[in-house]
Amino acid sequence: MKQDIIYPPVKWTPPPKPVYKANFDAALFEHVGLAGLGVVLRDSGGNVIAALSEKIKLPQTVELAEALAARRAVIFAAELSIFKVMVEGDCLRVIQALNGQGSCLTMFGHVVEETRRLGSCLELCSFHHVKREGNKLAHSLARRAVLSADVDVWVEEQPEDLDAVFQGDFAM
Repeated sequence: MKQDIIYPPVKWTPPPKPVYKANFDAALFEHVGLAGLGVVLRDSGGNVIAALSEKIKLPQTVELAEALAARRAVIFAAELSIFKVMVEGDCLRVIQALNGQGSCLTMFGHVVEETRRLGSCLELCSFHHVKREGNKLAHSLARRAVLSADVDVWVEEQPEDLDAVFQGDFAM
């Protein structure tokens, strides 16, 4: 007799105080030659500090797009004077590369190395993997980029049309 294993739903989890969490994701729009980057910064109470949706030229690979989103998350944190940040994304290969030692010999290695360098300028910057289900708001921000100008930024809020995603993403 086979038993089904039921896993609890994956939700976004808050960082410890006084650290912030920057979730990132990328979405590809091959039919129009574009990609979207999404970043959301939240505090330990789950409050949205800032959100970003950015449209870029289509990168060569999904991993390169995800690496660019991770780099954008670190830059966005620094732009907002956030110096203690956990950077979290759902692309395991990129997270493993960011946490690796030495040179990254992948097609996206140059972006990984730059992201590590940028992160080292912060007081605390760590990289973590999250399952896609725990990264829904960043994913929605990345998908929305195709509809926006080059970059849309929200400070101390997220786009109203993503309120339901925010509520579903939040585990507190």
